[in-house]
Amino acid sequence: MQIKKKNLISCLLAAIGGIFLGSGIMLIWISSQNKTIYSQIEHFIKKYERFEEIQQVLNQEYVDQKLLLSGEKSMLNSAVKAYVDGLGDPYTTYLDAVEFSGLQHELEGEGQIEGIGAVVGKKEYYIQIEEVIKGSPAFKAGLLPLDRIIMIGTGETKNLTTYEAVSLIRGKKGTKVKFGIERPQNSGENQYLVIEVERDTIDVPSVRSKILTHNNQKIGYIEISIFGEQTNKLLTRAISDSVNENVSGIVLDLRGNGGGLLPVAVDLAGHFLEPGTLVVKTDFYTYQKADYRTKGFGELKEFPIVVLIDKMSASASEILALALREQGSNVKILGTSSFGKGTIQTLKDFDDQTSLKYTVGKRFGPQGTSIDKIGITPDIEVAFDMTGYIEKKIDNQLEKALEVLTNK
Repeated sequence: MQIKKKNLISCLLAAIGGIFLGSGIMLIWISSQNKTIYSQIEHFIKKYERFEEIQQVLNQEYVDQKLLLSGEKSMLNSAVKAYVDGLGDPYTTYLDAVEFSGLQHELEGEGQIEGIGAVVGKKEYYIQIEEVIKGSPAFKAGLLPLDRIIMIGTGETKNLTTYEAVSLIRGKKGTKVKFGIERPQNSGENQYLVIEVERDTIDVPSVRSKILTHNNQKIGYIEISIFGEQTNKLLTRAISDSVNENVSGIVLDLRGNGGGLLPVAVDLAGHFLEPGTLVVKTDFYTYQKADYRTKGFGELKEFPIVVLIDKMSASASEILALALREQGSNVKILGTSSFGKGTIQTLKDFDDQTSLKYTVGKRFGPQGTSIDKIGITPDIEVAFDMTGYIEKKIDNQLEKALEVLTNK
């Protein structure tokens, strides 16, 4: 097998252009600098010569030449991934076709997937279940939030990214996937389980809502799981339903919401704040600083609101929560401290359906607040009672939010 040098160099040039610019003016930018990027490329090419020597040895002596030939694309992808990962930025990564497709579907914010009906995230040495959709195959099989997935099928998860894990978990309806689960116990010891789940078709709207009654008062409950392309439309419907029911307050549940599209966060804030209100400030390396303001109608600006957050509330969900607290008139944040992601990413798509997700800027709250690596501290701190949720199906954070809104 021969991996052509020009193919690898083209990939690297594209990746470098995306990391530093994310636009079509890479050549202009290079010509105006002191050849910094040229030196980086030259340095990598020298390393590539060793890579080429290794390939020559494998071409001549590797026992399974068919495997070597079939692995060309994977090896090229791995080379680019390794280069990008060298930045040490967990939010800058090269996505292969499967990972990119999964991200695109996630950002749509509405539709159906074939899978198990659970939201997962990467931890130190495992993949953690963050949310289980009620009635889903995962729910019926007994998977729980905070379960640690240490095996998918026969493979360990410690070296998997979130997107790699998702690509293994998803699959056609009717097929099965087996998990090795480590479940934390109150005693401090972990329970180890093997759970098999049959995949099915799952509805995944980014907004779910309902009307709750507490102390003879109606409260609108709105849960947003991601800030996707359809989220504002779905939220508008949910708000209309709540207003039509004459609710006295709103619970906005952003727990487990890992973010999404920044412009969507600004659009959503427009339902809760006066038109023209500052939502977020941004600072970029190559682009002009920008302030984002609401353009909506502020239908809920007079309503008392409790925003639920937890350690998995990140990025765009933090933008919304912070803006409502700093700019709203009657807003309380309840739960535990949020994740603390104060950077902005964008995507550079390539012809082979891969993409580079990379950091282009930083963002701050309306009052200049940075929550990067700090998170948002809630006004009312309430830890989630997992035991009560599992044994009695009681969401103690939601119950506390209802008490706050009804003053009981």
